[in-house]
Amino acid sequence: MKVIKSTTITEAILTATDVPETDEAEWSSATTYADGALVMVTGTGGGAASATHEIYESQQGSNTGNDPTIDDGTYWTRVSSTNRWKMFNDIVQEQTEQAGGLEVELTPAAVTTALAAVNVDCADIDVVMVDPVEGTVFSQNYPMTSYSGITNWYDYFFEAIVRKNELAVIGLPPYSSATITVTFNDAGTAKVGALVIGTAATIGDSQYGASFGIIDYSTKNVDAQGRTTITAGAYADEADIDVIIETSRFAQVKSVLTDLRTTPSVWVPEENTDGTIIYGYYREFDVILSGPVVSLCSIQIEGLT
Repeated sequence: MKVIKSTTITEAILTATDVPETDEAEWSSATTYADGALVMVTGTGGGAASATHEIYESQQGSNTGNDPTIDDGTYWTRVSSTNRWKMFNDIVQEQTEQAGGLEVELTPAAVTTALAAVNVDCADIDVVMVDPVEGTVFSQNYPMTSYSGITNWYDYFFEAIVRKNELAVIGLPPYSSATITVTFNDAGTAKVGALVIGTAATIGDSQYGASFGIIDYSTKNVDAQGRTTITAGAYADEADIDVIIETSRFAQVKSVLTDLRTTPSVWVPEENTDGTIIYGYYREFDVILSGPVVSLCSIQIEGLT
């Protein structure tokens, strides 16, 4: 099992993108807004306390001078991040979308050894890493066609094409000044729920017997006649995994996991098995000193919605 400790994406790190930020009109303290009006805040020129890159809906008429970025819900409520920033807001089911594909350029100004894309819908992904001195130090294309469940030639030719919705790239060269360009290619509309960069750490070897599932936040109501109405809601991945670690690495593993207690991270139990990547937090972990050579670590993970 490996884990990617995420780097918070800021305006300074997102150095270029072809996704425009034109979702709504920019909020201004000098403008009066009607009930239901939509605005976005991408800078502080209009009087906002901070550039949140989020969209807000007015909750009252004659709404003037009330900063949505610090409002308590009296005048404004958050709707979502802007389309450009949905892939960086830690809400996996809010997707950045763009017809014909999309591209982002990230300059973290720190060693970055891994990246992950979660809740993705595109044909393939290009990852290019360029160092200002060494030039291109990494360039790879990742097709997103899934072959899971294709066990014979009939299935290969006649089953519907299914796409992978996640990708983890671990082992990027450790350059501290490199720029990382990620391109999501698609003839239709490319969609990205989360793009994460950071540093990867090895926990240990995941064991068979791990359980994977989802937490479903949909609601199901049954009326007096027994008719069921289902309202679709968000969901989150979850997993319960046993990991074998070297006993000599006990302190290191404990320190890594403790450090991640409040940081959303990408958990990669098995790099070669589709569907096992989870972006979220661990609920709890236990490390059992079970022997002088190897020990057992149990980790319960809950994904972000």
